[in-house]
Amino acid sequence: MGLSTLVALLVALLIGLGVKSIAKDWRKKFAEDDKAAEQRRRAQIERNKAEVKSGGVVELEKGDDGVYRPKPGSE
Repeated sequence: MGLSTLVALLVALLIGLGVKSIAKDWRKKFAEDDKAAEQRRRAQIERNKAEVKSGGVVELEKGDDGVYRPKPGSE
């Protein structure tokens, strides 16, 4: 093995370690973002459920003609 081969292997190893480190950091960052988004989504679902239970919400259903109208009895 020549010196240039060893240098090329060393550079490739350093690049590989750098890419691995960057990927690890990105996964960690995106996991935190996903967790926050999931918490916001769950909170929104809970607010929607509470709003429906409190009344005053008209549920719509799609008619045969494609128009959404209030469900019978939800008014």
